[in-house]
Amino acid sequence: MERSELLARLRFAPPEACRVRVIIDTDAKNEGDDDFAILHHLLTPQFDVRGICATHFEVKTTQRGLPPHSMERSYQEICRLLNAAHIDDVPVLHGCTAPLASPEDAPDCEAVEFLIQEALRDDPAPLYIAAQGAMTNIAAALNRAPEIASRMTVLWNGGGPYPAGRPEFNVQQDPIACRVLLDSAVTVWQIPQDVYAKFEVSLSELALRVRPCGEVGAYLFQQLMDEYPSEYDPRFPLRTGGNWTLGDNTTAAVLLENGFRGHWTLRPAPVLLPSLTYAEASDRKTIRVYHDLDVRFALEDFYSKLALCYPR
Repeated sequence: MERSELLARLRFAPPEACRVRVIIDTDAKNEGDDDFAILHHLLTPQFDVRGICATHFEVKTTQRGLPPHSMERSYQEICRLLNAAHIDDVPVLHGCTAPLASPEDAPDCEAVEFLIQEALRDDPAPLYIAAQGAMTNIAAALNRAPEIASRMTVLWNGGGPYPAGRPEFNVQQDPIACRVLLDSAVTVWQIPQDVYAKFEVSLSELALRVRPCGEVGAYLFQQLMDEYPSEYDPRFPLRTGGNWTLGDNTTAAVLLENGFRGHWTLRPAPVLLPSLTYAEASDRKTIRVYHDLDVRFALEDFYSKLALCYPR
């Protein structure tokens, strides 16, 4: 099914002037929440989703002794999700297979080439990169073609809370790539850990609001439940045994909220230290840093679109 056929079930169409281009960059098989965010973007009609890039999570893979080739596992997970969602016209691209080796490293792959081509494409709609994992693909594209920095905005779901920061999962997967992002000229909207952690849901909520919504709703719920046994750790405060955090949905939320909400501030891009904490430097470029988002608004939007597009 073409995505436009699916979106027709919403029975409304936003004005063309609000259209934005989106590329999703995701470590979809890292854990259970990326699929929810991918589908949220796909079910939003003002988002012209140009493609979905698979991202590695090799540091986690190595540390936990998991099967290797995490990028390929993310790629296959994206394909399974699109199959369950009956969407067959959105490109899926293989990304880089490992973290950058140096700040100048510029590995080539389908995702890197796609990011460059889309950024340079003549299109009046602004381009946003929804970064939901390691920054490797985006940093490699910036290193290969620095001229794309002025032609896109990176929605960075990652980094520790301000002002001090702390080691955070997405940064840990490729700190060098994060430094490339912060040192480059590209526009950055950052959603730090303390903000994306607010997108907390209960498993019963997902069972009620997501699982009944067709094949894809059942798939979303079950793949999360399949992840829970290996992802729950009583020493890790993010999960209690009856909850999850749909933290990656923030990259949709920042584009859906109106501009008067006041949920962000402008500040100099931090220097990312070897400890993965922040140091301040006044001569750095300015980035947008979110300190809050409307969780109810964002998640109800997702649940509503899911129910309308995949009725029970």
